[in-house]
Amino acid sequence: MHYDAALRVRELTQNIYDIGDEIAGYIDNVSQAIGDWDPELVQDCLMELDEIVEQGRSEVRPELSELNGLRQAFVSGVRSGQMSGITSTYPHPGRTLSFLHKTGADVAELASEKNSNATTTETAPEEPGAMASTAAWRLWMRSNVERHIAELTELAEWVVEQTSLALEAQSVLLPQTYSKARQHTVEIAGRFGAIIDRQPALAHSMRGEAPPEFLQERARVDAVVARILQRRQARDAVV
Repeated sequence: MHYDAALRVRELTQNIYDIGDEIAGYIDNVSQAIGDWDPELVQDCLMELDEIVEQGRSEVRPELSELNGLRQAFVSGVRSGQMSGITSTYPHPGRTLSFLHKTGADVAELASEKNSNATTTETAPEEPGAMASTAAWRLWMRSNVERHIAELTELAEWVVEQTSLALEAQSVLLPQTYSKARQHTVEIAGRFGAIIDRQPALAHSMRGEAPPEFLQERARVDAVVARILQRRQARDAVV
């Protein structure tokens, strides 16, 4: 019984980490689409993020509830205290961020430091005048986009941090965290759209500068699946 419960704790812990990783991954996709100056792809990525956040919110609630119940049962049961800090026993194999291998207290301290540093946001570059050169506009647009990408990178890491805090210290409400991450991503994408609106023709000419890696990976996976289906169809035809 206790062995089965321990396995279930490990499974739930892994599932919850994976939810945080997946949401962070879709935030990364938005970042890559912005880096390629592709507003249509950005919108597609936002729609995917919305779906994955809703799915994650619905899955994480019952799993956290079950996990906390199992922890409480171990603490108050025959093996009292043995499950304390059990999530640290199972290193998270997903995103290789150092805080995932820290204790709950260390993670909380790291998150506190990040929140205090968030107030020192770099000032946005001043917009060029109407008669500015194309080079000046290009420089301004790239500077802003780099800031947006940096924000999204930090946001993706924050999602994983908060997921770890929810598991290690039980100090975070993950459904609200994931909603906040989605809202912030939408806000950043809106600022990117405003940049595009200032110089749409120039922005269009810059599209394709940084092809998103996630699209290449999806194409690779689709090609593999297509080959497997083709072999199956050929085999079935012979049979």
